[in-house]
Amino acid sequence: MNEMKHKVKVEVPIEKRGLLGIMKTVTETRTIEVDDKNYKRMQREQKSQPYSIEEMMLYDDIFFDD
Repeated sequence: MNEMKHKVKVEVPIEKRGLLGIMKTVTETRTIEVDDKNYKRMQREQKSQPYSIEEMMLYDDIFFDD
């Protein structure tokens, strides 16, 4: 059976050394390949996630022009 592979962009938290040697946690976007089963599971989880603060602020700016 030939399974389909899907390329998915995910955000991964990574610790990086900043200015003056201070460690900071940043999110990087990486592309990974997943099979059908994991792809469908990731889609279901994405639908059930709440909005982030940035998304809520963006929607407020778009829909509530005061």
